[in-house]
Amino acid sequence: MSETLIVYGTRYSATTEACAEIQKILEKEYNQHVEIWDLENYRACPDLSDYDNIIIASGIKYGKWTKNAEKYLSNNFEGKKVAVFISSAFAGDEDLHKYAYENFLIKVLKEYPNLEPIAKAAFGGRIPKKELPEFAKGPKKFIPKIASSQILTRLHENQYDNRDWDKIEKWAHEVGKLFNS
Repeated sequence: MSETLIVYGTRYSATTEACAEIQKILEKEYNQHVEIWDLENYRACPDLSDYDNIIIASGIKYGKWTKNAEKYLSNNFEGKKVAVFISSAFAGDEDLHKYAYENFLIKVLKEYPNLEPIAKAAFGGRIPKKELPEFAKGPKKFIPKIASSQILTRLHENQYDNRDWDKIEKWAHEVGKLFNS
């Protein structure tokens, strides 16, 4: 049985829930023992030497990773299979997915040339209704002109949530196969 560690940073719990779904699939379908760690408690994070596989995840707000999730990218992952994903409201929008993937994931990973993930993904996210007015006024350099209007017009009663659970599940299966190869 392989040992897998999922570490994440989140703002509105969308990333937490995606990690839990990925954990469930890896354990049930791919015989992985999976531990999940919220990087808010970065100092107590488990020792990497205990794991064969690592998944690093971060929620995105205004184009930025959570502080500790991005910090975690600088670890030495030699001999580990690593996969990375982000949760972003932009990534869950068909018109903005490529923008989010390139600017919030690929661009950040280029800053860590020693990290070579075997799988990468950008999933949708969630914005609580109370945060939307702040989001709409957010830093324009991180928000394409069409983004705030597209996202705000698709507001549900309590929150904006555009995660695609089928996409998350499909990625978990892809990662499970890669981790077991």
